Amino acid sequence: MPRCGGMESLASFFSASGRIAPRPFALRVILVYVLSFLSQVLMSPPMTARYGALPFAVVQAALTWAWFALHAGRLRDADRPIAPALGIAVLYALAIVLLMLLIEPIIGTGAGASATDPPRHDPIDLWVFILLFAAFVGQTSAGFFHYLALGSLMLILTPIVIALGFSIWAGTRPPAPAPSHSPSQAS
Repeated sequence: MPRCGGMESLASFFSASGRIAPRPFALRVILVYVLSFLSQVLMSPPMTARYGALPFAVVQAALTWAWFALHAGRLRDADRPIAPALGIAVLYALAIVLLMLLIEPIIGTGAGASATDPPRHDPIDLWVFILLFAAFVGQTSAGFFHYLALGSLMLILTPIVIALGFSIWAGTRPPAPAPSHSPSQAS
C-alpha cells in the first residue's frame, strides 16, 4: 500500500536515520528555525494563563529533535560524524531550560489559575524583575545584576548562534560520493 506523501515528509523531520541532500535540508531546517521563532507565541499571556509553559516546552522539544534529525541526515549524507549535531542539540535544550527557568516566575504556572484566585507573590518574581530591570535600564556603571542578566542572556543566545552557524556549515558540505562496487575492488 503506498504511503501518503505528507506523512513521509513529516517522518523525514523526526527520523534521525537516512540521508538528506543539501537543498531539501536547507528548506526543512529553515522551516524548523521559523517554527522555533514562532513558538515564542506560546509564551504569551493568553496561552500561559491557561496552560503555563508546557506547550512551549513540548514544541521546543519536538523542534530540537527535528533539528537534530535533519542535521544527522545531512551529516550522514556528507559522510561526517553526527556527534557534533547531538552536542549542539543538547546545548540548545539546556538553553531552553534556562530560558524557562528565567521566564516561569514571570508568567506563573498558569494551569488551573482563575480570576478568583489570589495573586501569587513569590520572592523569585522580585528577583527576576530586579534582574531584568537592572539589565535593561542602561546603568552608567554595570553592577552585579547587570552582569548576571547579560551572562544569562549570553548562555541562552550562544547555543542559538552556534546552531545557526552549524546549520550553514552542514548545509554547505558536499554529498559524499556513492561507494563504487566494481569487481576489481572485490579482491
